[in-house]
Amino acid sequence: MTSTEAPALKRTILPSEFDIGTPVEWMVDPNRRETILGVTYEFSQTGERKTVWYTPNKRRPKRFVVVSALPVG
Repeated sequence: MTSTEAPALKRTILPSEFDIGTPVEWMVDPNRRETILGVTYEFSQTGERKTVWYTPNKRRPKRFVVVSALPVG
């Protein structure tokens, strides 16, 4: 049977309005380069950059190294 009722949820944001962040820089521990402390994302539509810290307190650590590419492997 086909329902003629309107959908329960209507889309509030058009797919073209999604602003996807792409990682452009990684902040790594200077002593253990395999440990990522934070990532800077650049957003596709606005060009804005935002850094997200992946530390226990979610804050910027005192020491880190910024890299623009992660080693493969």
